[in-house]
Amino acid sequence: MAKALGSHPQTARKRLLRLEELFGDRLADPRFRFEALPALRTHASRANAG
Repeated sequence: MAKALGSHPQTARKRLLRLEELFGDRLADPRFRFEALPALRTHASRANAG
């Protein structure tokens, strides 16, 4: 996962733990993940632009 994200393995673990803290069991729901992905990408894009 870290390689796909272009980040250090520890950074990837921290990000995954943070997502689990924020979204809990909803991460297991494919529909939730499908709907959340565009929002997360938009947020990341804006953070990197700024």
